[in-house]
Amino acid sequence: MKADTTALRDQIDVSFLVASFNGRDYLGEAVASALAQQGVTVEVLVVDDHSSDGSWPLAQQLAAADPRVLALRTPANLGPAAARNVAIAAARGRWLAVLDSDDLIDPERSQRLVEIAEAGGADVVADDLLVFADGSPDAPRRFLGAAAPRAAEWIDLESYFRGTRMYGRSPDLGFLKPMIRADFLRRRGIRYDETLRIAEDDALIVQLLRAGARYLLVPDALYRYRKHGTSISHRLSTAHVDKMMAAGERLRGDLQNDRAATRALLPRHRALRRAWAFTHLIEALKRRDARRAVAIAAAYPTMLPLLRMPAAAALRRLWGRRSA
Repeated sequence: MKADTTALRDQIDVSFLVASFNGRDYLGEAVASALAQQGVTVEVLVVDDHSSDGSWPLAQQLAAADPRVLALRTPANLGPAAARNVAIAAARGRWLAVLDSDDLIDPERSQRLVEIAEAGGADVVADDLLVFADGSPDAPRRFLGAAAPRAAEWIDLESYFRGTRMYGRSPDLGFLKPMIRADFLRRRGIRYDETLRIAEDDALIVQLLRAGARYLLVPDALYRYRKHGTSISHRLSTAHVDKMMAAGERLRGDLQNDRAATRALLPRHRALRRAWAFTHLIEALKRRDARRAVAIAAAYPTMLPLLRMPAAAALRRLWGRRSA
């Protein structure tokens, strides 16, 4: 039985990890784009995170229609990290590819990234995102913009920390959707941090880099990132940011004996703390808790410039109308 499993694994180049929660509107398109990959063999593991919108029956239909699709389900709503861990446990491919259930990928993406990664000896490979919005007349834009590499470049732990600062001036590398060499991840027992429902991909990359993974960022933009009102990455709650803050503190403790990494981490950690304070301030304003809002603003004055962001401006207008 073990030999058969190994042989089957050798036949599959890429396993797509698709965590889906109430994603029925887009799930079929996402799976179709994964199945349409050219030049590689694929499987698509759709893990329904206990949806309530009919996503689970759809996932089962997709699996019944194509043997390359496997439909799995979590026992309760556990978050995308737990759902992706379920997919990792069942995956048989040489490479694991993160695909959000509302996104799309170009047909040539997998073959190109696998070829580049294997030629260069990379354990993790990612490209830029092509961001598009539902119903918008605007042309898709590249996520990294001017920060995109002109040629393939290596990302180490320190450069990753510098490129992943919340609400920073440069695009956050943590939004990219990597492909990961399955053997590397399994040999080191690395899995997603299931305490996180936001920034779980970022935490996984940090684990991989700390374990010695070689991360290659290529200049292509073959992953299509959909923006819409229900995207989970746009809903940063106090509960989410509290978990992120706790994970950040654990990381600081783990790196205390690594001076170079700690120096690179410090600005990122300060940015996380500002984001934590900003999220709690916005929540206090929404609850009309003036005492709490003033206390947060006094304790974290470096957070106040974030109030210039459009979402915060909208909340200020709403607050003003309610107070009138």
